[in-house]
Amino acid sequence: MIATVVSHDVCMYESGTWLSTRVLTTAAVFALGAVFTTVPAQAEDTPSVPSSEMSMGTKLTTRLKNKAIGNDLAYVVMDALSQRIVASKNGDKPMLPASNMKIITATNVLSTMAPTKTFTTAVFPESTSGRVVLQGGGDPLLTKRNLKALATKVAALVDHSQPLIVDTDLNMFPEPTNGPGWTKRYIPSVVSPVTPLGIYGDYSRNPTDYAINTFITELNRLGIQTSRGIELDVAADSIPLASISPHTVADAVHIMLLDSENNVAEILFRHVAIATLHPATWQGAAEAALANLNALGLNTANLRLADGSGLSRADRLTAIFLANVLRLVSTTDPTRFSVMFEPGSMPTSGVDGTLKAKFHRYTSAPSSCAKGNIRAKTGTLHDTITLSGTTHDADGQLKVFSFLVNNRPTQVIPLRTRQAIDGLAATITGCW
Repeated sequence: MIATVVSHDVCMYESGTWLSTRVLTTAAVFALGAVFTTVPAQAEDTPSVPSSEMSMGTKLTTRLKNKAIGNDLAYVVMDALSQRIVASKNGDKPMLPASNMKIITATNVLSTMAPTKTFTTAVFPESTSGRVVLQGGGDPLLTKRNLKALATKVAALVDHSQPLIVDTDLNMFPEPTNGPGWTKRYIPSVVSPVTPLGIYGDYSRNPTDYAINTFITELNRLGIQTSRGIELDVAADSIPLASISPHTVADAVHIMLLDSENNVAEILFRHVAIATLHPATWQGAAEAALANLNALGLNTANLRLADGSGLSRADRLTAIFLANVLRLVSTTDPTRFSVMFEPGSMPTSGVDGTLKAKFHRYTSAPSSCAKGNIRAKTGTLHDTITLSGTTHDADGQLKVFSFLVNNRPTQVIPLRTRQAIDGLAATITGCW
């Protein structure tokens, strides 16, 4: 009996180089006295790093040495299809993500709620004549026009000859408090206390009052003598007198990603908790977020999610985690998360959202060559600049990436750091 020994190549990726090692394997074992012969194996293609990736890695290494970036950088560039790490540094280091946290919030939202789900703001009748209850439904995009439309509906259904008292049900969320790790200057400035009844774009200290007063003022304008009443809880089986549902989950995700809207992010953070049967508290929402990410098969070790917007100084994400999330939503399960990459959602380089030319993003060399070719979420805190997203390389292969700069150099303005990171993303496309 003859045993055939076949040789083949095993390739290992080490320090940016593919190493080929010749290995022999035995295809059969035979009795004493058998004769061994070596049969040449058929030629096999040796896996190799695409030339575009090798060039990309070399250029990134050089371009990271930028005074505008500093020394506290974590980044990962990954091939979305193969999961191959093209380039990385400190990829598993927990970092402040700033608004790159909104990528995580969007992922949690779209994996726990249908994009067509709507948020309902309703008015309920009371047993006592002359009283109604305005119930907040956690619509993060609710506008003054929406509340006026609801008031018009109510006005058509109540007696104009007697005064009307408007009570409120705000029990969808707990009493508003600042998020853990929020600094005092955030309110009123870039975020407001989280409430189920507020007006989109209102960053005041009491957005609930503004919303209620808008509703009451419109009823008065329509000829109904109206005043504010007390807070109470509407029974779950109550039938509304009138309601509006003008916005969907998809609408909210679009705005959150495109404009980096903090109030929208924090309200959606609570909705994920409710959808997964967790308490709609800060802790409950954080636990819900982590549990859902684990259920999606993502490794959440060394992460901390304190809020949904990324404003918290307690938040920590890693570049490799963000890259894996982006791989999941762009490649592994693209249909489920398609909302994130629809027009008017994840910003496009030099075109819209927080990456639009108005903000001097991708408007000048060297990054201007990548205008329109990158979809990415920006992030800014006073000491943090981040950018994570997707693009195609010179060979047309989809790449996911995450650049996280903490403790940015204070001797340069934030825009210079942003533009330096834009250049790194442009490097991935191969245009620079």
